[in-house]
Amino acid sequence: MLTKLKPKSEFSKNVLTLMTGTAIAQAIPIAISPILTRLYTPEDFGKLALFISIVSVMGVFATGKYELAIILPKKNSTAYQLVSLSFILSFLISVFYIVPLVGSSIMYSFDTIYYLLPIASFFIALNSIFDRYNNRVKNYKLMSYQRLIKTTIESITSISFITLFSIQTGLVWGFIFGYFISSWTMLYINFTSFKELKFNPSLSKMKVLSRGYINFPKYSMPHTFLNTLSANIPIFLIPLYYGSHTLGLYAFGLKIVKAPLGLLSASIFNVLGQKMAEEHAKGNEIKSLFISIVKKLITFAIFIIPLFIYIDDIFVFIFGQEWRVAGEYIQILSPWILVEFIVSPFATIPHIYNVQRKAFVLEIIYSLVRISPFLIGAGYFDFTIQQVLMVYMIFATLLLFYGYNWYYNLVKGKRQK
Repeated sequence: MLTKLKPKSEFSKNVLTLMTGTAIAQAIPIAISPILTRLYTPEDFGKLALFISIVSVMGVFATGKYELAIILPKKNSTAYQLVSLSFILSFLISVFYIVPLVGSSIMYSFDTIYYLLPIASFFIALNSIFDRYNNRVKNYKLMSYQRLIKTTIESITSISFITLFSIQTGLVWGFIFGYFISSWTMLYINFTSFKELKFNPSLSKMKVLSRGYINFPKYSMPHTFLNTLSANIPIFLIPLYYGSHTLGLYAFGLKIVKAPLGLLSASIFNVLGQKMAEEHAKGNEIKSLFISIVKKLITFAIFIIPLFIYIDDIFVFIFGQEWRVAGEYIQILSPWILVEFIVSPFATIPHIYNVQRKAFVLEIIYSLVRISPFLIGAGYFDFTIQQVLMVYMIFATLLLFYGYNWYYNLVKGKRQK
């Protein structure tokens, strides 16, 4: 009986392996969230959200986005050179970040925690590089362990810093320590395997590969920058118009809801990207795989709709009355959250078909659409935060539908002008 329930295809097994480890990892911060909401204020969560948003934007440039190409070469030795190239770039750029940070500190005063931004950027870059490499070699167990280590360290640090030392920035320190430990764990394990395989970095090969995959820094990097920037636009603008308290409620609500959804979505994204790249390199069609995954994601999205209907009451029950408003924000954003959950696992398709230029143009439009509700609605018409989020949700959802249609036409073999 139990054998019938086991996934039969390699794809399903890989998704299950990665999803299981990630599920345990995601369960930890969600489980301690009722504790954190009683130890930290919404303003503290707002400070964490702002730190993560800034370092996420900085992290885009750290590798030149060459790590996105790691899953593409046929030979693992070639992929290793891309790993080395990405590693060197991430170190140099993270060191470079110290210069503008120190320069800014002369003109502006800010919390000392922000001096750790270059270090955090480097850790995040390492995490992304080795995540991509392990995705390529299908080492999904290590990817799962990495996620588990990260969230465990993050949770322990966050609680310890506030309870033992009364440090209100404990959430930020937890974020940094989580990435530090998990990234160096992956670095150590992968470096050992590189030595066994006798992989050696070659500057000449890296130089050739940097030119061969120039579309990644040329299009994917600015594309990812705009994507990251536009995704964090509410984090940057909400404090300006509505204050840090509102930011904390918004960021916390989005994190709690997107964590379990991101579990499944990110697992499929990693495995699906590798599978599609592999099949496309062999000259096989990937349309049937695309349609099959879409149907499963839509079914799951429909199944969890009732959760969004009662999310405000759920937040009150779990986190306390103060967090009801966070649930109300999520109710407004729920259509966008669900559609993004369905579409986001296919974001590697433009890379596979080497059409990063159009993806970049779409991201420019997406960024303008995301920023306009705040600059126009809040800036000129004095919209409430609820009204701004409603407009934001409508525009973002429509663009996601267009993106899905484009992905479908690509895998169908029909190029759009």
